[in-house]
Amino acid sequence: MAAMDLVADQRQISTEEKTQINQQVKAELIEHLYRGCLPGTVSGIPVGIAIFIDFYHHTPNALLFPWFIAYNLALIALTVLYFVYLKFKNQYSLSAWLGAYSVVMSVCALMWATCVFLIPDNITRQYFAFIALFLIATGYATGTIGQFRLCLMTLSIIVVPLVIWCFLKGTIFYNLVGSFSLIYIGFMVSINHRSTQWFKDSLKLKLENTLVSYQANHDLLTDLPNQRLLPQFIDSAIHAVKDTDNTFALTCFSLNRMEMIDDSLGHQAGNAIIQAVAGRLRTFVSDVAELGNTTRYILTISRKDTFNILLVPLKITEAEEKIRHLFSVLDDPIYLEQQGVKITASVGASLYGKDGGDAQALLINADAAMFRAKQFGGNHLEFYRAEINAEMPKQLELETDLHAAIENNQLQVYYQPLVDLRTGQISGMEALLRWPHPVHGFISPMNFIPLAEETGLIIPIGEWVMREACMQTKKWHEMGFNSLRVAVNLAEKQLRQESLVKTIEKILEQTGLDSKFLELELTETAILDETVVYLLKEFKRMDLSLAVDDFGTGYSGLSYLKRFAIDKLKIDQSFIRDIPGNNDSITIVSAIIAMAKELNVNTLAEGVETIEQLQFLKTKGCDYIQGYYFSKPLDVKMFTELLQERRSLTLN
Repeated sequence: MAAMDLVADQRQISTEEKTQINQQVKAELIEHLYRGCLPGTVSGIPVGIAIFIDFYHHTPNALLFPWFIAYNLALIALTVLYFVYLKFKNQYSLSAWLGAYSVVMSVCALMWATCVFLIPDNITRQYFAFIALFLIATGYATGTIGQFRLCLMTLSIIVVPLVIWCFLKGTIFYNLVGSFSLIYIGFMVSINHRSTQWFKDSLKLKLENTLVSYQANHDLLTDLPNQRLLPQFIDSAIHAVKDTDNTFALTCFSLNRMEMIDDSLGHQAGNAIIQAVAGRLRTFVSDVAELGNTTRYILTISRKDTFNILLVPLKITEAEEKIRHLFSVLDDPIYLEQQGVKITASVGASLYGKDGGDAQALLINADAAMFRAKQFGGNHLEFYRAEINAEMPKQLELETDLHAAIENNQLQVYYQPLVDLRTGQISGMEALLRWPHPVHGFISPMNFIPLAEETGLIIPIGEWVMREACMQTKKWHEMGFNSLRVAVNLAEKQLRQESLVKTIEKILEQTGLDSKFLELELTETAILDETVVYLLKEFKRMDLSLAVDDFGTGYSGLSYLKRFAIDKLKIDQSFIRDIPGNNDSITIVSAIIAMAKELNVNTLAEGVETIEQLQFLKTKGCDYIQGYYFSKPLDVKMFTELLQERRSLTLN
């Protein structure tokens, strides 16, 4: 179906929209009046001059000259009003402009009415004078189409004095003229009334059709072109780059965590975020255009939280750089009633020629790439690859298996030791989820954790992991390892649960674990989100420890370290991995440890695998380490054996 086809889109106009349409009708009618007054004014002046000259030579009248002056002043006033309207029409209400026009037109009509008493005695000239008055009345009747009351008022002002004057004369000729005048005024009023109704109805129908057509092709929330117009834009892009060395990219720019935001903050907050992002994207597109960029960005929206952006034309070599620029619109938090919300996006892209030759193929492949990007979270860009479509059935199968794994208790919690560099002892452990699949063996957390987050399964899984970890830690305490602290990751979706605090309290009560031995690990993105401020304060009230996971890879808004009394920074393993061979990593890790010491915050290095890394961290004063140098993640039995065999570890 063509994008502008309205057959399937007819719907009822709402009361609010009817009010808006009526206002537009009124505005159009007033515009029609003002646009039509200038020709009448221009033609009225020479007519007035002709009548003045003709009457003056044959029937000198003391009133003729004042009438001529007053009439021309009225026409000048109407002309001035026309130009004033053109300049200031948006500064005053429609009623004010209609009132001003009605007053001036009534004065002009009154000038013509007084002309009756200046008609000469010559019967031939009287005949022509009557014709002139009827022509003027016809002009007023047709010139005021759209405003019936104004027509009725001005016609009455012009013709009623003529009727009275004729009947006062008393002769047959004048009685006929008077009677004809009454019939004529009724006829003109009737024509104006019917024409006005037709004009208003036609205008209203046109506006309603325009509204329905616009809304059928635009998103009501953001006012952006919707998916109905996108195929047209893609076809135009194909035409633009065909037979050239250029291509174009179609991107699916999908906002992450919108379902959680809707659930926790409400749909109004979600709508406000969508509108804010749409506004930022519009600004981005206009800024790019103003800079004279050869690539044009065409912005549309396909779903509530997904924007489609065409980049036309484009060189394949510059596609990634230009598409990544889109992430800049999300650099700053979006504020809702002074509450900052940090938003990220997952972007999928398909390239014309390489990934498809028509609108449908490009859309399907960009969508598939976007869903792949969502598995990685954050501001991630994924270009379409043929393997992505091949992976999708596997993802559906994996999702089914994950549901079964929860029901059949296939999931397990492994524990990786956290070693205190000051004492050499195991001070705690991180609880890590593992999935030993009955057919495929161990499934990597990188594959099923994003899937669990996307499907919402992370909430029951996360609660189960916390309960298992707390219960097992309590058992180790009872075995004599009573200083162990367990670290549990909290997914962002868990932070959106209203019952999270009560859930944690219930788990601690059921397992008997003291809250000071439970450490919650959160990402920087989650902590920087103002919507979780209440939760963080509640966690501290409960005497829970707070750790920032993968520190250094996020936004590093360091003010939160003190604001929320963060206990530990976990330095991401991507920095540790390159030590001691990479000077940048050495500088970053050294700076993080030094800063943390100044703020009295503990540091833990993830992914420690070599003696050189260990020695460097000890030299810099890192507090804890975690990694394969000491131990890989272990199941409950093996971790218990490790605790029993090595109650103390001397690190050299």
